[in-house]
Amino acid sequence: MISTLKEIYGSYPLKKWDIALLFFFVLLSFMPPLYFHLTQSPAEGDKVIIVEKDGKEIFRHPLDESMAHEVQFPFVHNGESYEGNLELKDGAVKLHRLPEEIVPLSIHEDMGWISESYEVIVALPVKMVVRISSSEVDEVDITT
Repeated sequence: MISTLKEIYGSYPLKKWDIALLFFFVLLSFMPPLYFHLTQSPAEGDKVIIVEKDGKEIFRHPLDESMAHEVQFPFVHNGESYEGNLELKDGAVKLHRLPEEIVPLSIHEDMGWISESYEVIVALPVKMVVRISSSEVDEVDITT
């Protein structure tokens, strides 16, 4: 690979400003996630797990930070009833594998645990979203 690059571009010696620019752009690539994480305000009140399907809320449960347990919730997909399982542990939640006939790939299970309001679990074939929200309503409306 390196010999191929040398054949295409020739041997180009890196100067100190080339290295400085590369280092700058690498650092710059970390700034958006870092900025988002640092400016995120802590949730007011108790945390609540919200499960939505097709943009409509189908289940709501308080997020217990002390107990580890599982919670089942019913949902309907294409006229058939199914049951989903959420695992709660140490203030985080995880969506267990949904039935294979409606979600052939278990991508949502590989997403792991979420514990903050800016994290979500998405099961795309059934359009299901699991998110964490605050139980208190914020006075600031996003649309205004």
